[in-house]
Amino acid sequence: MLQLNGIWFGFGDDDLFQDLSCTLHAGHKLGVVGRNGIGKSTIFNLVRGVLEPEEGEIVMPPRWRIAWLRQDMPATDRPAIEFVVDGHKKLRVVERRLREAEAKNDVHAFSDLHEEYERLGGFQAESQAGSILSGLGFEKADFEKPYQAFSGGWRIRLNLAQTLSQPSDLMLLDEPTNHLDLETTVWLQRWIARYPGTLMCISHDREFLDRTVNEILHLERKSGVQYQGNYSSFELQRAARLDSQAKTYERQEKERQRIQRFIDRFRTYATKAKQVQSRIKMLDRMDATAPLRELSPYSFLISARGKLDRPMVLLDDAVLGYGEHVVLQNVRERIYPGDRIALLGVNGAGKSTFLKALAKELPLLEGRLEVTQHTSIGYFAQHQLELLDADRSAYEHIEEVSGEHEQQIRNFLGSWGFGGDDIFRPISTLSGGEKARLVLAMIVREKPSLLILDEPTNHLDLEMRDALNSALNQYEGAVLMVAHDQHLLRQCADEFWLVRDGTVTHFDGDLDDYEALIADEELTSRQGEKSERTSRRDLRRERARERESRHQTVKRRRQLEAHIEEVQSESATLSEVLADPETMQEINNQELQSKLRRYGYLRKKLQKLENEWSDLVETEEEDC
Repeated sequence: MLQLNGIWFGFGDDDLFQDLSCTLHAGHKLGVVGRNGIGKSTIFNLVRGVLEPEEGEIVMPPRWRIAWLRQDMPATDRPAIEFVVDGHKKLRVVERRLREAEAKNDVHAFSDLHEEYERLGGFQAESQAGSILSGLGFEKADFEKPYQAFSGGWRIRLNLAQTLSQPSDLMLLDEPTNHLDLETTVWLQRWIARYPGTLMCISHDREFLDRTVNEILHLERKSGVQYQGNYSSFELQRAARLDSQAKTYERQEKERQRIQRFIDRFRTYATKAKQVQSRIKMLDRMDATAPLRELSPYSFLISARGKLDRPMVLLDDAVLGYGEHVVLQNVRERIYPGDRIALLGVNGAGKSTFLKALAKELPLLEGRLEVTQHTSIGYFAQHQLELLDADRSAYEHIEEVSGEHEQQIRNFLGSWGFGGDDIFRPISTLSGGEKARLVLAMIVREKPSLLILDEPTNHLDLEMRDALNSALNQYEGAVLMVAHDQHLLRQCADEFWLVRDGTVTHFDGDLDDYEALIADEELTSRQGEKSERTSRRDLRRERARERESRHQTVKRRRQLEAHIEEVQSESATLSEVLADPETMQEINNQELQSKLRRYGYLRKKLQKLENEWSDLVETEEEDC
């Protein structure tokens, strides 16, 4: 078990944590959530021992092996697959000692080390590393390429592959999906579901958390609250908690006002002096309760300027690529106002190439692209964060193109979460999430009629993702996007286009259908490796049976989830009633016993439903 007991920590005079506590049992998986800058990564450094708490203690089993995702690693000429196996440091030590024993012709030592090598899984290490690399989107031809030959995003994938490959009891993953596409994100979800160790994961992807963790640590107000369940369960529990807190605050304020009226009325009466002083002390002793939930720091809308043409964009017989290298061809599409289109396809299929062409950052090799007269395009891509002037501030970037008064600029930036003097900080001091918000704000300020978004949620916290989701759904223009954030895709995308086999087609299905397609193809690939002699007819029958089995499992799981939500809701309502002193005074003993029996029945029922749900989830993961 991992325990954080009463942690106090800060930088200089600024406390980051005050009395933070958390308990994580072996084998459990914890998601760490909260606004950017609140201290999520600092918790990882405290757990790793890189930082020491000022007060409190961190307790964990002394023999626990810790693996953590490194964001920045020095470039090396190690081949990709060797780099991944390098994460198993103990295995590498045994390999070195084996070579030394062989060179010395030490038969006895060589025999002992050979047994140790086998015990550590040395004979399977390269195969397992290759499987992880394939899952993260690498081709077999990439396995022997040196680490330094890969771009930044692919290096992060290699770092992740090394983290996953090394034996560990505790794994710390900080934003593991930031440089993944949808397909590799789904693969990572399944991998984590099979991971037997303990996990702490920082992520701003709610669906990823829903599918990978069973506890949430929510950081707020320099401390944290731990919740049981996945992210969706956390949201429901927190909403109920804040609602209860608001009601407690209202009751407390009424009591404060009643006591204050007594004090004001009898303050000048000598005969009431003792009672007045008693009530003044009573007010001082009353615990202050926060009135309401924290408000989101983001309050922007996205507007489209002027007339909206129908269609807005026309592509006919388009060929896209770079020089003589053709990426996509025979592309014929139309985009209309109100469209919400998401591109699907494996990494390297040409999704970003398609977006660049529509944004007119990449000329067509052949064919026709027409952006109609009144259509203006707002294009967001990750490379634009690096184009910001590092020496200038957010205020200066907006002032340069707006010509507005200072207060107008302050109001605009404030709606995007830039407040106070933060608007004057140099860009070089901003985080990745702050830079992304600023670029999005600059694009939205121009009121484009077509938004082209390439991974817009990378680095954004959950509240900003919710705000962007809401704004996109109210936007009158068209949206075309690539994203691995499954929640954003489910909430915003009305149709999916599949980029595959060198062209673009319309995908007849939703995100669940696409994930099923990926799973079917992976299953087919594995079965083909096991036996090339299996007939196509038998394979189709087997896949049909497996799809039907998965369909029934998913159907039952969704029924359970709905039932669990109903039981949780009734249980939470009943719990609030039983915790309310005023209500308890108004009901008789018979009614109280009835409510207690009902509450006990609901808790047992919930446990039974959750156990069945857990078994079904395990079955789904095994089927994948």
